[in-house]
Amino acid sequence: MASVYIIPLLCIILVFYLSGFELQYRMGSGDSTYNPDQNSSLIEFLTQHKTKTKEYGRAPVEYGSYQHSIIGSLTNNTGSFVYEYPLIQKHKGRSHIVLEPQETSRQVDTFGVPKSIVSVKDDGMNIVSTATQEEILLHFNRNGWYFKHGEDWGVDYTQLVHEYDSLTGKIADDLLKQLSQHSKDSYFNRVQAALNFVQFIPYGQPNFSTDEWYYHGLSLPPESFILGYADCDSKSLFFASILKHLIPKENIVIVHCQVKSAYSRSNGAHAMAAVSDLNISGQAVTHNNKEYLLLETTAPSEIGSFDWVSFELREIHGIG
Repeated sequence: MASVYIIPLLCIILVFYLSGFELQYRMGSGDSTYNPDQNSSLIEFLTQHKTKTKEYGRAPVEYGSYQHSIIGSLTNNTGSFVYEYPLIQKHKGRSHIVLEPQETSRQVDTFGVPKSIVSVKDDGMNIVSTATQEEILLHFNRNGWYFKHGEDWGVDYTQLVHEYDSLTGKIADDLLKQLSQHSKDSYFNRVQAALNFVQFIPYGQPNFSTDEWYYHGLSLPPESFILGYADCDSKSLFFASILKHLIPKENIVIVHCQVKSAYSRSNGAHAMAAVSDLNISGQAVTHNNKEYLLLETTAPSEIGSFDWVSFELREIHGIG
């Protein structure tokens, strides 16, 4: 029965390889449309070597975009992307990123936990009581998860932020090159350019889980970039993964919190990045006796400004 689906898929891949394939994300202000069939075709090709199953065909929840575009094409077994976004001030950014299937597949295989050892509920998840210590140790403290004891386990953002250098290093180099061309390279502008790169990717809540694997609603940097959407923790991970190539890693943390806001995208459980030494006022958190200014990655906003009215810290993940 499986061969009925495999043969057409191989034919599609062969057509893409021989003739080239182009898909386009056009992000208009207030545009709430997303074509999961079209937008998942390219990532399915670029992750053809992954070992974990993933469902890329679902439309994201609360999709919204910000008048900027990513254009992706597949030619000669590579994915080529052109992304246009604000760089800093009045300068526009334009990045050309090339990805290939083997490395992209490796990157998306860095995260996931088998559903056989976790129980997933609307309000979270638990490790099932039948899971053995051997199973827990096999699947945690790797695969983007950590396990310390029965009550202390979860997504290991500290590990994940370092898994995507082949993508985020290219992005950081490109941002630095563009800043230098405009004679605008500075610590603050590096943070602003990386933040703009991530903020202007459309918002959307991902759900890639399958019957076999659970992904906690997290989109990894290559998935966020190729599919053209991400939510708060996915964007914070992406931002930190880029920024660590531009400023010292110990100056960056990922923050999980509870906020109250009129906007559903940033109301309730939330995730942000935070950066030290920006020398401007705003909401800050303290980690290892150092202050970090919170930065909203979810949607375009100025550094130091937020749409929420209250903030309660839950967790801080250092990446240094």
